Amino acid sequence: MALSVTDMGPLPDPVWDSNQILLKDVLMQCEIPTIGKIVKGQFMNLGVSKIPFKSLQQAILIHCIKTNVKVLAHSVTTKVDGRDGRTRLIALDQRLSIPLTYQGWFELLSEDGRSARPIDTVFSLAKYNPSRCLVRQNIQAFMTNSEGKLTFDKYKVVLAGEQLALAGDITVSSPMGDKIRLLRCTDTRGCNLYLQFDQRGAFSPIANDTDVTGVMTIKDILRRFRLPLTVKLVQGVWPKVDQNKFTGIVRLNWAYTDETAFVCPLDKGHFRITPVPTEVPLKLLTAKNNPEIAQSQAYQNIITKCNRMIANYNNTIHLILAVPESAINRSKHHSMVNALSAKSPNTENSQSRIKRSRSREDMLMDQVDDLYQYLRDGRPPPQHKFVHDSDEESFFEEPAYEHLDDFRSRLDMLERGQPGHTNSKYKLADLSKVDLRRDNNNSPPTEEKQSGIQTNGKPRTPPQSDTPPPVPPRRYVRTDSAPVIRVPANLQQDSSSGSSKGSGRLPRNVSESTLIAQRRVSKDSNASSGNKKSKDKSTKQQDNRSSTTGSSGKRPSVHTLYL
Repeated sequence: MALSVTDMGPLPDPVWDSNQILLKDVLMQCEIPTIGKIVKGQFMNLGVSKIPFKSLQQAILIHCIKTNVKVLAHSVTTKVDGRDGRTRLIALDQRLSIPLTYQGWFELLSEDGRSARPIDTVFSLAKYNPSRCLVRQNIQAFMTNSEGKLTFDKYKVVLAGEQLALAGDITVSSPMGDKIRLLRCTDTRGCNLYLQFDQRGAFSPIANDTDVTGVMTIKDILRRFRLPLTVKLVQGVWPKVDQNKFTGIVRLNWAYTDETAFVCPLDKGHFRITPVPTEVPLKLLTAKNNPEIAQSQAYQNIITKCNRMIANYNNTIHLILAVPESAINRSKHHSMVNALSAKSPNTENSQSRIKRSRSREDMLMDQVDDLYQYLRDGRPPPQHKFVHDSDEESFFEEPAYEHLDDFRSRLDMLERGQPGHTNSKYKLADLSKVDLRRDNNNSPPTEEKQSGIQTNGKPRTPPQSDTPPPVPPRRYVRTDSAPVIRVPANLQQDSSSGSSKGSGRLPRNVSESTLIAQRRVSKDSNASSGNKKSKDKSTKQQDNRSSTTGSSGKRPSVHTLYL
């Protein structure tokens, strides 16, 4: 029987191989993407059920297996202390996983949860004059015509999240005849935009290599700072969850590596990519005729949709849910439970169980009935709570590798300055082997940018070491480290001959060590001569007088060398 996929058309019948392989060995034993069938094990809604009347999805498409670099984090909220009025940060139980390819913008927070105020006017933006800025609020800007000249008849709305490069200000005449000042900018597409100085908005400077003030991506944070660190998400894809569990303030704990298999079920109407850790013990069979199946149009449509969902996965903050070990190993529970929207087990009743057991089609039909009812009454439809089963853009779940109590104890170790990631199931990532360079224009991740080690173009091999190779040894030459003093010829005197100055000798080099030795010899000679008592002072004075005058009868000048 052919596999059926909603809106994709039927797939050819697969011919299953007889050899069972583990999920982590698929990449080494066959080419992917490939069609597979799970014959042992269970993860979420995938696998083989041991419970009667419980249907799980066995036929799957293994799209790819990637080793990603992520940042383990948890949500934080602010609370004002009633005693002193200070704002304090309170950690929440919701754990998060942020991929290195996440394109959101963060700003650093102080210990009490405060951040820098955004620039609120175009005039202040021109005065601050950053090289690049992030637009945090929609603003209107003038554009150029087909000839490249400024025109007031053509404008556009610059959406929040756009990056602008400042290019100075100009003064032009408005259609009314008065002079106005405009700030010239360039967006990521290279279009010239002009903002009026009297406009109001919200801007934040983008941190560069010389200035850390402003917003930055997760790559910039890992490259510049040490974790743990508290940040605030100011622009990016937010997970569609309860605001009481995710406030936008995040405490980054440490970076870790995770090998994930992106699997898509094929035998149900619910089409959604499922990230499965390769450590999950799933055994499956692969299709022998996978090259034949890959030629079908339905297969190509599935691959195209999976590519889009994986790109969304790499640009989304993932929720880490506390899944019991039996849900992975013993297959006793049905599926993951959304920890943000589900009630506690103590407050559950029979009605809540009945509502959760309803099918997805029934829930969609109820929503359609509500929409028709509001259209008949002429009222706007209400904003229903997010249903993560029907949203593939901004909601992804990951299993918790550790119990919540163990995670809390590791956080306490980090706050005390101890390495809390030691012996953790979240393997610490070696950031020296990860490309943390900023992408051009902060472009969204493509298919080639699925792993943490990536570049703007083709994937490159990470460097094996941070340090450069050792310098080859040079030939040893012994030198005198003592300073050299050059004495002019007119200052040199021959003590033995008592010659006058101007003897015409060439200058010679006298080292400091030689001068010190000469001083020591002179001191010893003076000390020995001083101990002897002269009996005839007149004879000594005559000898001294004759020795100082010399044969010429003149007293030679004594030159002092200052070191």
